[in-house]
Amino acid sequence: MLLFAAILALAAAIYICGDFLQVDMVVFDQATRQQQFISSTVMILLTVGLLPLALRLFRFSRVNAQLMQQGAPALLRWGSLRLVILGALLVVNTFLYYAFGFESAYGYLAVITLLCMPFVVPTMSRCQAEVTQQEKSEEQTGDPQQETDEAQDSKNQEQS
Repeated sequence: MLLFAAILALAAAIYICGDFLQVDMVVFDQATRQQQFISSTVMILLTVGLLPLALRLFRFSRVNAQLMQQGAPALLRWGSLRLVILGALLVVNTFLYYAFGFESAYGYLAVITLLCMPFVVPTMSRCQAEVTQQEKSEEQTGDPQQETDEAQDSKNQEQS
């Protein structure tokens, strides 16, 4: 949770410095159109590629297996990686928005990343659910046809 809060605080600090304190952060004012195009293309591709990866990271079989076997250590490692990916995208896009002189593409990418952050908030209940997810699914697995037959039998008993 500390990493999550630090990422949001850093992005908020960049935003406050750029908008409210009007700190001149234009670093790339001498960049050519080609440099701006390459930079924005790279950030768009990175954001579009890494956001789904970060959001679906715990669904990969290797990661899920480690979460079930190792528990908290694996959750710390993979959860931190997920937050670092999202945090890096958020902070870099926010900074580039001001560094290129309010270039809207970076602002949109930062907002999209910020909108994805609530889906990975590391609350205690979410962390416990991630490491016990496999146990719950094993308990719930069964023959779907048998469950359907049992439901039909109970329905017939209620009617009679």
